[in-house]
Amino acid sequence: MIKYIQTILIAFLVGCGFATALSSCSDDDGGGTPEITGVRITNPAKADSLFTASAPDSTIVILGRNLQHAQRVFINDQQVWFNPVFNTDHSIIVKVPSEDNGFKLTAFNSDLKDEIRVETNHGTAIYAFKIKAPYPSISRLQARYPRKAGDVLNIFGKNLVDVERVYFTDIPASQLDSTVWTQIGGNHVDATNLQTIVKDHHNVAGTTTYETTSQLSVQIPSLPYEKGALVVECTGGTVYFPFSLTLAPPTITGINTDMPVMGETLTVYGTEFVQVEAVTYGDVTLTPDEFTVAETEDHIDIVFARKPAEGSTPVLTVVTGGGQVSTPFYDYSTLLVDFDGRGADNGWGPNASFETANGTDAPYTADGTFARINVPEEGQQWWGTMVFFKNSWDTPSFTLPSFDVIPANASANNIYLAMEVYNNGSDYNNGDWPAYLRYAVWPTGLSTDNVENQWDNGFEWLNYDEQTATLTYPVLSDIDGNAPQQQWYRHVVPLSVFPCYSGKSYADIVTLGLENFRIQSINQSTKVGKIDFCIDNVRIYYNNR
Repeated sequence: MIKYIQTILIAFLVGCGFATALSSCSDDDGGGTPEITGVRITNPAKADSLFTASAPDSTIVILGRNLQHAQRVFINDQQVWFNPVFNTDHSIIVKVPSEDNGFKLTAFNSDLKDEIRVETNHGTAIYAFKIKAPYPSISRLQARYPRKAGDVLNIFGKNLVDVERVYFTDIPASQLDSTVWTQIGGNHVDATNLQTIVKDHHNVAGTTTYETTSQLSVQIPSLPYEKGALVVECTGGTVYFPFSLTLAPPTITGINTDMPVMGETLTVYGTEFVQVEAVTYGDVTLTPDEFTVAETEDHIDIVFARKPAEGSTPVLTVVTGGGQVSTPFYDYSTLLVDFDGRGADNGWGPNASFETANGTDAPYTADGTFARINVPEEGQQWWGTMVFFKNSWDTPSFTLPSFDVIPANASANNIYLAMEVYNNGSDYNNGDWPAYLRYAVWPTGLSTDNVENQWDNGFEWLNYDEQTATLTYPVLSDIDGNAPQQQWYRHVVPLSVFPCYSGKSYADIVTLGLENFRIQSINQSTKVGKIDFCIDNVRIYYNNR
């Protein structure tokens, strides 16, 4: 570190020129009024650049004249440490503290000054300098449509503080995303009546990082264009967000499940869920009192209470004042087993129980009958309770979805054995009980268990003596690797984990076929744990996102 700082100081001397360095850059015990002439950062490549702002937790070099014998250095009216060994008449090297070390920013403390103050034994020097808040971001805009001049526009985001300017440009945000710019061009029109509504500065949970939950409001000016981008310039950076005076069409970016059971919460994710008029799927139309649009207008929650009729169009559509958008949903052609007549139980033991929804409390909100594996104390075993089904006794092979539903060239990585599950307090994933599930699939004609058609949840012993093991995914995990408790959700297993399907296209998988599947609890360990989970709507699911 000392060698690095010495390199910086040498760079400064070279920048001064040898003649000047000998006269005005030398250490001098004489007096003279101290003066700060600029601030640089400790980067030799930028030794000729002066800065008027910096971030917390950065090292800066204070430049000037008559700075020798500095006694104290203040930034934002707070004394900071410096090494007097590197204090010369023309420079002082200072480390700006971070917020987690107690340093306060003027963005959140109006009684502090944006300045550096150096006190020497022969006077004081003051220099205007800004310590910046973290980089800002915009998450959404909110105002009723159609928007007009004088309407209040709310801006939500992070670190929208020390705001220098808010304006509109006719350049679309998508164009700004795809170009390199130092200043945003286009036809600028300034917003008016800027107000800070929320400025919640807090430590991010589990970290030493600080951020600010922000909400600004402005009045929309008279604009000569209908759409473009809103731009917020802060000391910490410049950010922008798409803007339109008229309601833009919605988009759907995903759904948490494609085939929920009764009582499960279906969540539709997307953008521009503004003034939602209806959500439809199959032959079902939901009115606004039957769903909840998030305040952030980026997702819709639906407590699933009405199944679409088999044979109806398998899509979900969100209808807003700006248009509508659809996504595949509840496609019965993807369904293998529903425990209500679709699919045949092979009858092997120990077998799951098959229970019928008979109440309002989960898991008794499912669609009719569901499978349940419930073992209050599961000890060591290699052959556990199972769900083991084929299509029928007459026609064992399942009919897989058509290439209209899953493209022939789709990868096994993006095709899943999917099902709705309810984990009712099982000891899986508790960090102590290394039990798992064994999944098996049988391509047509393959009737024996082997490594080609089974997957043990990625189970591997770490230390058998200590009874510790690892898994590829949490047991009963969803597509994001989460395994919730006490709720229905979609559990998936990619077909690529089965060696018989690994590396195959969907066309290959259809050719190989699927005659049976089995899901079985396995506990190789000597520890005892509880198993209680339910399964419904076993199907083939495709996700190309």
